[in-house]
Amino acid sequence: MAIHFENVSKAYDLHSGTRTLFSSLTAITGSAKDARLFYALKDVSFHIGRGEAFVIIGRNGAGMSTILKIIAGITKPTSGVVEVNGLVSSLIELGAGFHPDLTGRENIYLSGAILGISKKYIDTKFKEIVDFAELWDFIDVPVKKYSSGMYARLGFSVAVSVDPEILIIDEILSVGDIFFQQKCFTKMREIIHKGTTFIFVTHDTPALQNLCDRAILLEGGRVEYLGNTTEAVNKYYQKIGSRFGRGQQPTVEKSVENRGCSEGLMNRVEIIEHSILEDNNNRHGPRGLEIVAARVVDESGADTFEVPMLGKLFFHILLRANQDIPEPCAGMHLYDRMGNLVFAAGTPQRHYLLPSLAAGEELVLKFDLTLSVGPGEYTFSLLVSEPSAEGGPNIGYFHDQFDLLGPVRVLADFSTVLPYYGIAQLPMKISHGAVVKGVTVSTNGRFRQFS
Repeated sequence: MAIHFENVSKAYDLHSGTRTLFSSLTAITGSAKDARLFYALKDVSFHIGRGEAFVIIGRNGAGMSTILKIIAGITKPTSGVVEVNGLVSSLIELGAGFHPDLTGRENIYLSGAILGISKKYIDTKFKEIVDFAELWDFIDVPVKKYSSGMYARLGFSVAVSVDPEILIIDEILSVGDIFFQQKCFTKMREIIHKGTTFIFVTHDTPALQNLCDRAILLEGGRVEYLGNTTEAVNKYYQKIGSRFGRGQQPTVEKSVENRGCSEGLMNRVEIIEHSILEDNNNRHGPRGLEIVAARVVDESGADTFEVPMLGKLFFHILLRANQDIPEPCAGMHLYDRMGNLVFAAGTPQRHYLLPSLAAGEELVLKFDLTLSVGPGEYTFSLLVSEPSAEGGPNIGYFHDQFDLLGPVRVLADFSTVLPYYGIAQLPMKISHGAVVKGVTVSTNGRFRQFS
């Protein structure tokens, strides 16, 4: 076992260093002792096996960084048992472990010394570190003159190049450019494959599902869920947003796309008899609004998950309200074989307003989707929600969600020219002008025509 937490709590004295005469007197008498304590963690228990890729998720302030700092030895728990077995290398805060007045070169050796690594060993790794960071032009410059991206480059390079047994990465990589981020994720996959215990804190849900086997979800310093990464992500999304109270629902102007009942909709019996949801156990949500059944057909009406590139699939979905839903929303997510989110949209993104539903009412809707993605296999999710009372227009309150549906197989005919290459087709137009004789520029700046 690499890491073991048992009933770990971490409390901070909110008045430490800012005492008034009154607060000092109450501290002496012992009154209001607990009132001034803030618990960043409360009775947290979990373990991480050797070689495991583990992610910690939660909303800001849930306690993720506190756990990382305890594992890294930066801070100690107030109570509980913590066991860490192995050399820990961490990238938690921008510039942590770096002295601003020292150069990049000097800070590499300083970081090694802090980790207990000899200068001789760092000598053998120095070129690898600087090559990965791509900072040869700045390696002898004081790091206080580095940009945040340069800090992240150097910090990550040191963290992964010292061959740690336990690697901790916080969301610090978000400051880097996209090319370096891709380079970092490739490196993280490589060290995970070698058996390094990997602990990740991020809000990038496709990345964490791609990298990590198991997850812990924190809420208010307590363990909300521990287990499967996909399940943790869905429970995390359920924590985002909240329902509007009675009479608080915003007034939304009806979209021009919503022109009454559409043609080509199946009835509830046709959907239920061919539902794809029967054996799916990846379902989450309180189900105030629920997905009763869903059926997928192609343009000929055949039940299938196979479609040619640029072909269409039709998703017929039966919804039921188990409580009054003033503004129901529905959508879908599409993921590639690596778990990366390829596409996500629904009624809010299409500015399509579904009719309000009273408790007990049902509604059939249809998604008409053109698969303008690369050939391969994709899983998808179906979900229903409402607008959230918090978090802005891009946050919803989720009622019901089915994950890992499919797989959808997008087929290519390689005997002909493919309509596009890559992950997806983007709108593209090509135009050209009339054919003319060429021109060149003479030495005196005048144009002359040539044939």
